[in-house]
Amino acid sequence: MLHNFTAMQRTAFLYIRLLFRVFCLLFIALPNLKASESTDGVSLSRTTGNHLFAPVLVNRKPAWFAVDTGAALTIVDSKKAQALGLSSLGKTVELPQQIEVNDRVVPVANVQNLRVGYANLGSGPVALIDLTAFRAKLQAGGTQVPMDGILGLDILERYRAIIDCSQQRIYMQIGSSDDLAPAQQEVRRQRLKSVPMRITRSGALEVVGLLNGHRYSFVVDTGGFTTLLPIQVALQSGIPTLRAGVSAKGIHSKTRAVWLGIASRMEIGRYNLGTAVVGVTALPPGPEDLSYPFGGLLGADFFFQHHGIIDVGNQRLYFSPNTVGR
Repeated sequence: MLHNFTAMQRTAFLYIRLLFRVFCLLFIALPNLKASESTDGVSLSRTTGNHLFAPVLVNRKPAWFAVDTGAALTIVDSKKAQALGLSSLGKTVELPQQIEVNDRVVPVANVQNLRVGYANLGSGPVALIDLTAFRAKLQAGGTQVPMDGILGLDILERYRAIIDCSQQRIYMQIGSSDDLAPAQQEVRRQRLKSVPMRITRSGALEVVGLLNGHRYSFVVDTGGFTTLLPIQVALQSGIPTLRAGVSAKGIHSKTRAVWLGIASRMEIGRYNLGTAVVGVTALPPGPEDLSYPFGGLLGADFFFQHHGIIDVGNQRLYFSPNTVGR
């Protein structure tokens, strides 16, 4: 998710981010985990829309959460809050204008116990947003699943998550750093390239790159089905577009047409990806605290095609410059 701030909104949101960081400390990880459980990571399921879904237990009730590095906060479907046993905190959180959540004040509820696979995160707050319009179909078997919630960057950062997109696994540091060792071994085994990422104060996971020689900041967004560029960036970078007959819809935002764009040269960090096929749509401006002008969302297609591994804790992005997956 991206944020477009006025000065007042930016100050309010930084306070909210601080509040949520304090709240997230209440997600107390329980230490009684067997080593085999904690070091294997959690298996994720890929959907036909390129999302990665994690099996979770919310107050011991099974649910599906999308793993979304583009979401600053963890979210639960407001329509399912009661069924999942969530208790209201009697508070609200104001979400400044974003790509997927637009100028909404949403309630905050308390999860008594959140478990992501083996990882018992204890209790803590979540934002409640209506997600009923968002359903998914798993690639394996074609099973329809609801989006009961979104595992956002607040928890991913708190537990130093490593997301291995090609292997469809997520690792979280619940006990010692050994919990993350298999993912780090996979990076070494594949001899992947590495570029730095940065978590901005506004809650975006930023990586720097080039489009046809123009330098931009991109937001790492596993919740995006494909890499998306704003129309003005495509024009500035000389990227031709074709009508694709595809549209995209975010949470609390209208459906937008997506055109097909072909960038003759795209680079992430100092690594050249060559010609890249991207989506072009009417994205609003990105966060004001990026290092360079907002270039768009680095979406799930990139991570699957380039064996992407996202190390949130160490703020490193690993990938192969060559296209090796789909």
